[in-house]
Amino acid sequence: MKRTGTSVVALLLLGGSMLVLAQGRPEVASARASESFSAGEDAATQSLRALYVPGGLTSDEAVNRSIRTSPDVERTRALVLEARGGALQAVSGLVPRLDLSAGYTRLSSVPRPEEFPLFLNVYETRATLSYSFTRSLAESLPSYRAAKKSRIAADQQIEAELNDVAFNARQAYYEFARAAAALGVASKTLEEAISQHDETKDLVRAGAAPQVDALRTKSQVSAAEVAVAEAEFGLAVAKRALQTLMHVETTPTLGEDLSLPMTGVPTKPEKVLEQSALSGRPDLRALRTLVRVTEHRLRAARGSAAPDLLLTGLAEYSNPNPRVFPAEDEFQGTWDASAIISWSPNDSVDGAGRAKQLRAELQRAVADVIALEDAIKVEVTEGYHGIFQAEAAWKSSRVGLDAALETYRVRREQLRAGVVNTTDLLQAEAELTRARLEVVDSAVGLRTAKATLLRAIGQRP
Repeated sequence: MKRTGTSVVALLLLGGSMLVLAQGRPEVASARASESFSAGEDAATQSLRALYVPGGLTSDEAVNRSIRTSPDVERTRALVLEARGGALQAVSGLVPRLDLSAGYTRLSSVPRPEEFPLFLNVYETRATLSYSFTRSLAESLPSYRAAKKSRIAADQQIEAELNDVAFNARQAYYEFARAAAALGVASKTLEEAISQHDETKDLVRAGAAPQVDALRTKSQVSAAEVAVAEAEFGLAVAKRALQTLMHVETTPTLGEDLSLPMTGVPTKPEKVLEQSALSGRPDLRALRTLVRVTEHRLRAARGSAAPDLLLTGLAEYSNPNPRVFPAEDEFQGTWDASAIISWSPNDSVDGAGRAKQLRAELQRAVADVIALEDAIKVEVTEGYHGIFQAEAAWKSSRVGLDAALETYRVRREQLRAGVVNTTDLLQAEAELTRARLEVVDSAVGLRTAKATLLRAIGQRP
């Protein structure tokens, strides 16, 4: 196949990728690609538009599917149930303890003086109400507050996990786009290498080029075939990674037009974004909440070592009632109330030991907060300046592709005229391949930079 002119090369740019995305139907790919091109579009826009499949999968859809099926999110949601259980358990220690019992006892007959009656059947019902001030106020109340804070921390961790899943899904989507484009470029390069090899053989047969030029172009065909195999491998891995995150087996297609302008990039100054991240990042808020949780648990451990003030009340309705003298064969009720102060050195030692462990846990939690704050500052800086870097790379890649296309066209015409040799053309072809990849890389990099910045400031990527 012989092609002359920049327009033909530009229109066919990345055509190989459409063969992949149209699932083996080149006529469909060509129709879609030609329909989407508009007059006045530069080569970079046409290159990215060639990847677009109307009705295909978008990055937003990939994110939503990944969130709905993510096992990491489900595992984090289990923390909410755990916190609810801890709160319910702690509540039981805040209210008085009520014990109810009823019983019947049959006694054996024993010798007795006649003046003392013998009751062989004993019926009793008891209700005991007790309240431990120390356990309730010094231990259970801090435990209940810790459980409530744990529920808040669990919700914040879920939000952070959702952001992570969204970022990973969007990144996997764009990696799939990059891999599909790389295969398209490799296929296009192989097609051009074969065409150039055929032309070179014609020149050799005509005596216009040495035999070594044919060998060089043949070697270039072999290298292009290897590049296609590598690109197919990369696409297979990227496709499986995206399918795994979404938990689907269908083959995704790129339903997002990478040539369109990108919107939704935060425009506030870097320091404002940093302060927003430090106050709003859900993972940081979860760590801060866990610090509060540990503080409440520490108070509970210390409270368990204190002497216990216990109030109890007992109501008994039994036949015979052991407190009635002389005993009578009838149901009678009695009650009693008592206040008890108790202290166990074992409980004190146990509470002191748990308090030391929790102090160490609290120190680690505080250190984790500081470490994450430091990491967030770096992430915001990387995300903020990464946008500028990605925009510069995008602009440069567009200019570079236009230059590479023109250089390749000129070198090919010069080779036909005998002005240059195949080495010059092969160098121009290598530059064109690199320029094509840079266009896709920069478009993907721009969107990845946006997702990175959004995640850094605590927003859903």
